[in-house]
Amino acid sequence: MVRAVPKWGLSFVALLFASARVSPVAAQGLRVTYSDVIAAARTAAPDLRVARSRELVAQSEIRIAGAFLNPVLSLGTSTQAAQASATGSLPLLVFGQRGASEEASKAELSTVKVDSETTWAEVKLRAEVAFIALWRSEEIANERERAAALSKRLEDLVRARVDIGAAPSLELLRVRAERLRADADAAEAHQAVLAAGSGLGRWIGRQDDVAIRTYGGLVVPAQAPALASLKARAATHPLVRREEADARAAEARVRREKALVRPALTLDVGFDALDPSLSSTNFRGQLGFDVPLLNQRGGQIERERASAGLAHSRRDVAAAQLSAELSVAYRLFEAMSARCRGLAEGVIPAAEAVANATEESYVLGRAQLLAVLDAARLKIEANVSLREAEASRATAWAEIERITGVR
Repeated sequence: MVRAVPKWGLSFVALLFASARVSPVAAQGLRVTYSDVIAAARTAAPDLRVARSRELVAQSEIRIAGAFLNPVLSLGTSTQAAQASATGSLPLLVFGQRGASEEASKAELSTVKVDSETTWAEVKLRAEVAFIALWRSEEIANERERAAALSKRLEDLVRARVDIGAAPSLELLRVRAERLRADADAAEAHQAVLAAGSGLGRWIGRQDDVAIRTYGGLVVPAQAPALASLKARAATHPLVRREEADARAAEARVRREKALVRPALTLDVGFDALDPSLSSTNFRGQLGFDVPLLNQRGGQIERERASAGLAHSRRDVAAAQLSAELSVAYRLFEAMSARCRGLAEGVIPAAEAVANATEESYVLGRAQLLAVLDAARLKIEANVSLREAEASRATAWAEIERITGVR
């Protein structure tokens, strides 16, 4: 025997199916795209200002290394000899000491500049991760709002059935508890959006209370390049080049220390005037130089050579670490790509079909309320899982970019 469906049931089911999606979280305040975030981070991130300040300090060190030594002027008098005498001493660095010092400082500047590139790679990653976290929070908030709206509609449906005696009042209490839980989840998700926006503001120079929202979605390729080609790019990562630059700087310091072993000359010129024992003014001149017998800077040279070897070892460690991190990020990217495809193409359509069929069966009196709630929860959680998988996939790609400099 076919059971007739009440008119109110048909109209409510039509309303339920017609509103498959509700409006997402209202976005007010500052809306930023991925490219906006990267551009703002390049100019506003405090970490980069520190890196640029270090470059200025290193540039000043070059001027200091190339500075000439000041001459020394001595004036004197005596009672038994010249009543007026003067001597001028001028240090002469004519054996390459000044040039070697400048080259060492320039090598240090090269190291600092590569440090700035490393800082930018980290800042870019943090800004990307913050953008992804905000996008994820927004998407989950949207899903929680959909869940709250669905719970409210189910509550109205159950109330109507209870009013006509087609369902026990206990079901109304149960569905009301589900609606209150969904409302609490939606409120929590909204606060998470605000928190994620504040986290993103730290990297784009926004420390005010403006609400930041994403626009344009995530920027992730459909497929990653081959792992072997990515590992080839990782060999030029700033961490590796930084250690190579540090090794070159240590070798430049070795050359500087060797140059400092060479004699440092001092030119002294002077005169004695108004000396009663002399018929005219006496002019003096001499050339002094230090003799490297007691100190040939052997300890300093050995230290800088050891520093160069240490830098080469750190380069090998950095290369191995980056290779491992790249493999982990690549495998995670591939895993999350497969998960996204499975959720989008299989799980979510099936969950939506089950939820729709269960709701229809409940209207016809062929399904229990618990089955309707479980099916609705499965659909919502499947969508949340997809958003989380997409965020994890984007984070893995951001890590790949940090290591390889894809973009």
